[in-house]
Amino acid sequence: MNLKEKIENIVKNGAAIVAFDYTKEDGTTSRRNGVIGYQPFGHRAWGKHTSKSIVVSKDGSEFVTVKTNNDDTPSGHAYKSFNLARISNFTHNANA
Repeated sequence: MNLKEKIENIVKNGAAIVAFDYTKEDGTTSRRNGVIGYQPFGHRAWGKHTSKSIVVSKDGSEFVTVKTNNDDTPSGHAYKSFNLARISNFTHNANA
């Protein structure tokens, strides 16, 4: 099962907490975590939602939208999109 199918399978029943390693354009990797599985929201100038969590960019790249913890915002959360091609070590605890 590829990563997109795994994500779609996880969110079919609602939101879920996930974690993954993300490699940035500069080659550095960081561990990220957050919640996936929200209804599509807002307009994206660079792409469109094809499901609750997947966004496809104008060039055809696939991204996952994640609600992350971010202390720099008034709500303490931010929605960010991560390129599936740069994600590794994706984990999900179904019992969490």
